[in-house]
Amino acid sequence: MIKAEQFLKPAWVRRQIELALPLLPPGTAAALQLGEVRLVEIGAAGHGLVEGAPGLLAYPLTLEGERVGELLLSPPAGNAAAAETCGGLLAHALQGMLETEHGRRSVARESLESYREMALLQRAVTDLNHSLKPAAVVAALLKEFDGRKNVADYGAVFLSGADGGYDQELSFGADATEVFARIKGSRLFAEKTASETGDILNDLSSSPLWSGEEPDLQALLWLPLASHGERLGLLVLASRRAEGFSAADLKRAQTLSSVAATALRNAQLYAAEQKMFQSFVRVIATAIDAKSPYTAGHCRRVPEIALMIAERAHQADSAPFADFVLDEDQRNAMEIAAMLHDCGKVVTPEWVVDKATKLDSIANRLDLVAMRFEVLRRDALIARYRALAGGEAEASANAAYQERLRQLDDDFAFLEKCNLGGEFVSSEHIARIESIARQLWSDADGERHPLLSENEVYNLSVQRGTLNPEERKIIEDHVVHTISMLSQISFPRSLRNVTEYAAGHHEHMDGRGYPRGLKREQLSIPARIMAIADIFEALTAPDRPYRKPGKLSWAIAVMHRMKLDNHIDGDLFDLFLSEKIYLAYAQTHLAANQIDEVDVAPYLAGQVR
Repeated sequence: MIKAEQFLKPAWVRRQIELALPLLPPGTAAALQLGEVRLVEIGAAGHGLVEGAPGLLAYPLTLEGERVGELLLSPPAGNAAAAETCGGLLAHALQGMLETEHGRRSVARESLESYREMALLQRAVTDLNHSLKPAAVVAALLKEFDGRKNVADYGAVFLSGADGGYDQELSFGADATEVFARIKGSRLFAEKTASETGDILNDLSSSPLWSGEEPDLQALLWLPLASHGERLGLLVLASRRAEGFSAADLKRAQTLSSVAATALRNAQLYAAEQKMFQSFVRVIATAIDAKSPYTAGHCRRVPEIALMIAERAHQADSAPFADFVLDEDQRNAMEIAAMLHDCGKVVTPEWVVDKATKLDSIANRLDLVAMRFEVLRRDALIARYRALAGGEAEASANAAYQERLRQLDDDFAFLEKCNLGGEFVSSEHIARIESIARQLWSDADGERHPLLSENEVYNLSVQRGTLNPEERKIIEDHVVHTISMLSQISFPRSLRNVTEYAAGHHEHMDGRGYPRGLKREQLSIPARIMAIADIFEALTAPDRPYRKPGKLSWAIAVMHRMKLDNHIDGDLFDLFLSEKIYLAYAQTHLAANQIDEVDVAPYLAGQVR
């Protein structure tokens, strides 16, 4: 029902009637009735301006075929004919004003509705394109219908599957998953999924393809989600209302579906590219690990430790990590950086990476040294026979022979121990190595050579570990190669920090690390995390050639010394201990005999020096 009383102002109507009164017979009373409201009444008191009164003239006022009011005139008796013409003109003027105001308000209302609809669509377009995750796009599309008054009771998006069918991705409404599972099983769904265009089906029960799979439903609206000629999925809305869906509902759904399909395709393409890139990163990480049997799994385990530390730092609500945020982009960047932190090792010679002992090279040179000792043992035996042939007492010759063998065995055992690199080589040890080296042996041509070459003496004299300075430089240069390789990748903005994270795992907090000698304040938290993850994995790895797998207590003690030496970040190491990250990792990746009891309280209290 049109409320016409809102269209005309009483003061304006009174003015129009007052202007017309001089043209009416004197004493004529007038009134304008709109709906239940007597908007204006003019004239002598006591006039019968009510329906059915004698001599009353009534001029109906209508809008859109509906009677909305009337102009009432009550002229003096015998003057009805004189008042009728002027009354008709006044009614015509009022009718025109009503229609004008009604039209103006209708246009204004439609404009406002169009503006609101545009605003809603603009917001919807923003929401649909806000995320590059397919699930988020689907959720944003359904949100535009869920809870919208008098539109749909149920809604679902089905995405095209690898088998050519449709899989329900997301839905809304009471028991929506089960409802749409039944809809999907209908012949109607099978037909509509093959349709290239969307449509509305009101009075659902009248369709020969509908067998009442969901009895309460009265109407369905479906629209394909397609972009660039590719069928991505299907939007289905269902209603329990008898009036079903309108053309306006379909038009709005078409607009939203069109935008959603484009956003969905972009999200799926982005997800596919991300998946491909992640696969590429895993291939590189696998290649790095496969390069050496002694580091297999390192590039897979370091990301796990790094992300465990980062998650705990993110969850901390107090200093020093209260401001650290691990969002999805940063998490992804950290994972990729951790997998690629050793990618530079692809150009590092295997014999350096795998150097288990000091004399390891392309071939194990300790075997050559052992052969020379065998030659000396042969020479000792020859010397015994010569002594006996020369008349020396057998006891004396045997004693000299046994003493020489003992000396050779003792020297070779000493060299074997030095070769392992497990203990510090002192200056006294170096002097003995040089003394052993000065012994001579004869080759098949009778030429005399030092027992150890200069290079062998040089390598055996390495005081810590198995690598000499040149080989250590080759190993350290893997970080330089990592930086060079990663710097050539055009990372998207979300991964712009991958190179910085990956390059920091050998830097020290005091600036004595490599390759750039950065200090703590110059390293991001993820880069500092990477160093701890790399060290802990290396200390506990079961497959390192230069030592046995380390126990937890030993690894924690070593890392604590690194903290005291300002080698690793002390705050992160304390977090690593207090949150028992070391134990969570160990329970998944370490052998049972490596997991011993660790009392971290003294470390956290600063009682261990």
